Amino acid sequence: MYLFGVLDDVGITIESEIIGEAGKVVAYGCNSELALPDDISKLDAAMVWHNMDVSQETIKKLSNCKALVRVGAGYDNVDWRYAGSIGIPVINIPDYGTNDVADHALALLLAVGRRITVYTEALTEDAENNWKPSLGTNIRRFTDRTMGIVGMGRIGTAMATRVKAMGMNAAFYDPYLPDGYDKTYQVKRVDTLQELFANSDYISIHAPATEETAGMIDRKIIENSKKGLTLINTARGSIVSLDAVYYGLKEGIIENFAADVLESEPPKADHPLINAYMHKEPWLNGRVVLTPHAGFYAVESEREMRVKAATQMLNAVQNIPLRNCINKTCLINPRSAVAD
Repeated sequence: MYLFGVLDDVGITIESEIIGEAGKVVAYGCNSELALPDDISKLDAAMVWHNMDVSQETIKKLSNCKALVRVGAGYDNVDWRYAGSIGIPVINIPDYGTNDVADHALALLLAVGRRITVYTEALTEDAENNWKPSLGTNIRRFTDRTMGIVGMGRIGTAMATRVKAMGMNAAFYDPYLPDGYDKTYQVKRVDTLQELFANSDYISIHAPATEETAGMIDRKIIENSKKGLTLINTARGSIVSLDAVYYGLKEGIIENFAADVLESEPPKADHPLINAYMHKEPWLNGRVVLTPHAGFYAVESEREMRVKAATQMLNAVQNIPLRNCINKTCLINPRSAVAD
C-alpha cells in the first residue's frame, strides 16, 4: 500500500476519496516545514499548498517521493530546481482557477471603475440622503478604452476575452509567448512593459512570481504610466511595489488600485497606503479595493484542484505520465514518468 502526504494544514477528505484503496493519505497539518517529522521519508508522493515553503532541506528528506504536487498554479514556495536535480518531478495545477481569477479581476475592475464600494458604504450610512449618483466621482465609460494585460497565459487570455466582450480594446506584454497569439485573440501585442503602461487606461497583472518579475512594477514604471491608470493585481503581490502604488495614487498618476494580492499578506497596517485604506482617508474615496487573496476561490475550484492534485500523486506511483511538470528540464533520472 502506498503512502501519500498532505504536508500543510489542509484536510484530506477529497484526497482520500481519490486515492481510494491504492494507499493511505496522511495529513501533517503543518504551517512550517520545520514542523515536519522525519517520517516524510516514507512518502511515495506528497502535495503542498501555499501555507509553507518547501526548501532543499525538506526535499532531501523525501527520499522515496515519486512526485511533489503544488496544489495551485504558483510554485515559488517550492525549490523545484533542487527537486529536479535529485529526480523528483514537481507538478502544479495551473488551470483550476482560470475562470475564477479572471472573473475576480473583472470584478475588481468594475468595483473601482463604477465606484461600487463608495455607493455601498454611503447607502449603509444614510440610504435616504445618500441616494445620489454624483457620489461616485470620476466614473468613466469602459467602452473603447484600453486594457493592458501583463502575462498572456491562461488567466490573462481569459481576462482579455472578458474585457473585449465589454467593448474594450486589449493589449498585452508577454516576452515569452510565441508569435501569433495576438492574431488568434485579436489583441495588440507590445514589446515592452513601458509601452504597455504608457498607452493603457487599465492594467491587469497575470504574471507568475519569479526572480525576474519580483518588484517589476516599480516607481519608474508608474512614473511613466498614462495618467489616470487603474492598476489591478490578482497574480502575486511580489510583482507590484506597494510603495510605488502609494506614490502613484498620491501624485494622481494612478486613479485606482484594486488588488487581491500584496507584497505582505496579511498587509502590514503601518504601510502608509494600508493605513490610509483602513482609516478611510477621504483622498482615497473608493480608489482602492482590496480582497484577501481570494481570487482563486470557489467551491468548485477548490474541489477541482484537490482532485487533480491527488490524481497526480496516484499517477506518479502507478507510472502514468505526469502533466504540468514545471521542472522537466531539471530532472535527472526522474522517479516517475513525465509527459512530453
